[in-house]
Amino acid sequence: MLKRTILLAIYLLVAICATVQADELDHVRKLVAQWEKRGDPDSLALVLAARDATYYNYGLSDSLLHHAPLDMERLKGYKKWKQYYEVWMYRINTYIYYNNQKSLALRDVQAMYEDAKERDNEYGMGIAYYAMGNVYVCMGSLDESADAYQKGLDMLSDLDPLPPVIPELYSNYGDVLNDQKKYQQLEELTVRWKSFLEEFIPQNKLTDAEKDITWFYYDIACVQAALGLGDNKRAERMLLDARKHIPLNLDFLEKSWLSQMTLLRMRQGNYQEAFDLSNRRMDLVSEDEDKFTYISDIVQRAEILDHLGRYRETSLLYKDLYHIIDSINRADTKSQLTEMNTIFQVDDLKMQQERAQFRNTLIIVGIIVLALVIFIVFRIIAARRLKKAHDQLQQTHEELLTAYDQLEETTAAKERIESDLRIARNIQMGMVPRTFPERPDLDLYASMTPAKEVGGDLYGYYLTGDKLYIALGDVSGKGVPASLFMAQATRLFRTLAAQEMMPAEIAVRINDALSGEDNETGMFVTMFLGLIDLATGHLSFCNCGHNPPVLLKDGKPAFIDMVPNAPIGIIPELEYEGEEIADISNCTLFVYTDGLNEAENRQQEQFTDERLLEIMEQTPFESCEQTVETLKAEVEKHRDGAEPNDDLTMICVKVIRDN
Repeated sequence: MLKRTILLAIYLLVAICATVQADELDHVRKLVAQWEKRGDPDSLALVLAARDATYYNYGLSDSLLHHAPLDMERLKGYKKWKQYYEVWMYRINTYIYYNNQKSLALRDVQAMYEDAKERDNEYGMGIAYYAMGNVYVCMGSLDESADAYQKGLDMLSDLDPLPPVIPELYSNYGDVLNDQKKYQQLEELTVRWKSFLEEFIPQNKLTDAEKDITWFYYDIACVQAALGLGDNKRAERMLLDARKHIPLNLDFLEKSWLSQMTLLRMRQGNYQEAFDLSNRRMDLVSEDEDKFTYISDIVQRAEILDHLGRYRETSLLYKDLYHIIDSINRADTKSQLTEMNTIFQVDDLKMQQERAQFRNTLIIVGIIVLALVIFIVFRIIAARRLKKAHDQLQQTHEELLTAYDQLEETTAAKERIESDLRIARNIQMGMVPRTFPERPDLDLYASMTPAKEVGGDLYGYYLTGDKLYIALGDVSGKGVPASLFMAQATRLFRTLAAQEMMPAEIAVRINDALSGEDNETGMFVTMFLGLIDLATGHLSFCNCGHNPPVLLKDGKPAFIDMVPNAPIGIIPELEYEGEEIADISNCTLFVYTDGLNEAENRQQEQFTDERLLEIMEQTPFESCEQTVETLKAEVEKHRDGAEPNDDLTMICVKVIRDN
């Protein structure tokens, strides 16, 4: 009787949260409190897990992250391992889906797996693999995600009774295989999936709507496999089956179905019907939703419009794509700051959008690559129009004027590309840190000013405990290619610094990654890599073909003598030599790119190394920021209105210690 009452309470809990309102959530808390008073561990475990599931399902991340650790401790005390690992999974999924704290989620899922393995709990290990797959998907690591999903599926499928999370695991695994374009493997998965559902559904008392939704996701996976393997007839047959499994008023399933049917019509070459289906999907979007749920929807519609010859609408869609990605980028920056504040427990450090060194640099690379894709699209459009104009020139004078109008439109398209590259510059500038650690023993400041829309200079730092890593580099060349190379070098520096390698070893690893056959353009980067022990003032560094830094000691600036290592990216498998200075405490370390000393005025006269030392000696040191901004102003004064001939990047560090 009590068990039946508990189940009714859980159903009531879910029903209450169908519309998330404050008074209803208060009722949920009272319901949990009632079961706590009864003191029955079996019943209370079900209610606690159901409450946390409700918080997760409706995106109440703050409530979940507050209650989950407390509930897990209680469930651990009751030895209710099933609910214990389920609540743990809700917490991990909240980190990645609502808070975008991917690094924190990865650490948590590894701890979850080790915990389950130590207890020899197959359910916990299977759930951990499932959560691990979700984390890898959000990190863009599809191969690792597929492997985790496969292990989770194998482990959970051997349990009796079958866990209710398996259908969702199949669905996520299928999406990953589709994204990887492993259509034959997806086809084999659907065979196993169908056998599972035929066993699972009779074992569980699902409502008709729940059965339809479960079968719908299976049908869609079959459609994706068929489309990928070129079997359009089977894809259409499975789409008809999927259509029967869409419950009334579930627009999100209808939109998914319409997207797949649109893709099928595109594969069949029926672009007008595909356009009509795309319009039907857009009609289902409510006013408070985005017009396009996924970036793939924009790309799909743009391809349709392109085949229908509606080129102007195609270009506008790509413009929308920029705005959407830029919006995602800003949100991702904010959530990454939240994650790093949690890891390092810097609660007093304000979250500022400029701390974009924590954002996912792969997104930045993707945005810059996207600029190239859009440029190619416009070039293709321009080529088509120019060909048409050439044919028309052989006819009447009136047709010649028409061709001239088309050339004017092509020029306008190129101007839009230049505008998009300016947007890319703003995104790239958000990639480097703009705020710096506030510590009594450290003064750190840096600045970067690209000469063109996007540049090839880079700087960054990584602080862990008393170890401060700094990097500053200058990529050969300018523009978009240099910015792509710069993004790779920046990502590699942060990854290797996080492993606490020495600067020379970091240089070797970056060189191995950037040189060789993949570097077909022959690009390279000069770079200074440093590691400072803030407790002792000890400096370890490796200078890879870069300008010698300046060390200001007792008011006297001097260039540091260094080993002439080669730039990174030229010679594969090169061993770099590291160096060290015993103590730079209370000295100012200033690193820069040649956009400073080689800055030219209108008479093409350079700023020079001598002037750099002279200004540093004559300007009393107040702070690293004052040093950088003073030199930036002096360079601008020297140019006297001349266009910048190179990117200008500077980083200044001072370790403060009492004598």
